[in-house]
Amino acid sequence: MKKMKKSILFIILIVQAFCIYGQSPDAEKQALDSLFKSGKLNSDQVADLRKKWNAFMVSYKYPELTANNSTGEIEFSDILTFGNLDKKAIFQRCLQFISINYGNLIYSDLESGKIIANGQIDLTHHAEYHSGFGSKLVHPVQTSTNYSMILTLKDNKVKYIITNITYNFTYFSETVSDTSMPINSLFPIVSKDQIQWVRFITVLNESRNRFYFLLKKSLADYINDMENDYKF
Repeated sequence: MKKMKKSILFIILIVQAFCIYGQSPDAEKQALDSLFKSGKLNSDQVADLRKKWNAFMVSYKYPELTANNSTGEIEFSDILTFGNLDKKAIFQRCLQFISINYGNLIYSDLESGKIIANGQIDLTHHAEYHSGFGSKLVHPVQTSTNYSMILTLKDNKVKYIITNITYNFTYFSETVSDTSMPINSLFPIVSKDQIQWVRFITVLNESRNRFYFLLKKSLADYINDMENDYKF
């Protein structure tokens, strides 16, 4: 019985780890294997694609992103702690931050400690385009990105979550076209058209920089600056 319980616990931990860290270099390698097993590519084609992917990854950092282990949705989350502020003060500062920065408040309730807002941000990254004579060029681009911010307050802490991320890509060829893609649909990157690799990997890395670092820091700084706001 004890061995069975240990086995079940081990399986649960493996499943949870896969759900939380499902988007990784190993997941891309598994995607390559599945292209062969499904018959979409033969062994020579897979070997060639693997060689190109490995060469590509020499120049670009892979965006290892976490996913919600219940929904599978890729999201950015953290716990913020504010030592000298109570729940009500933090709640008011969060509402002010949302009003100042994008103002699209969807839900707020002090008693339950929940705030939900939708936002839009332009992410600057890179994209590769075909040029003359079969060559390719990489250019900086901006991608309008929609997302939801969910803040959950408890005592002097805030659970910060950015989710529902959708990119509105603009493509230039003979005509200009727009395509909306939720973040999960960008994976596995290796199975997409190679011309998209630069676009997808750089927008994902910039998403991590903006949502996990810059936006979170901006919110925390605004909440912490409450005392200075009233020094006049």
